[in-house]
Amino acid sequence: MKILLGFILIGICFVSTAQQSEELDCTPYKTGRFVLNPPEGDEIRIKRTKKYQIEWYNKAHKKHKFKIEWTGGCEYILTLVKTTSKKNEVLIGKGLLCRILSGEESYYSCIVISPEHPAGRKCEVTKLR
Repeated sequence: MKILLGFILIGICFVSTAQQSEELDCTPYKTGRFVLNPPEGDEIRIKRTKKYQIEWYNKAHKKHKFKIEWTGGCEYILTLVKTTSKKNEVLIGKGLLCRILSGEESYYSCIVISPEHPAGRKCEVTKLR
């Protein structure tokens, strides 16, 4: 489950008001390569395209593929479509709501809302390129 929570943290993100969401330009975060270092440890590398997000977990040697759907300027849903983790196969088809809270050129803060964490888990993601 910790691996699941790690990939849940990726994606990413919460705007406390609609006005903040409109002011923040999340375009730089919609595609590219990113790194997340969750509180549980491990480094999660992310490759995000217009349609998919792929996550690699270094210590666990796992890989997850998500469909990404942007529902707003700074909000998106990640739906698990494929995983190398037998334990997480039951989560295929399940979605995570991600909202970007704030950001700079090379990183952003977000909150990821899931059934396990309905209040959300905050994370920071570094953009590599």
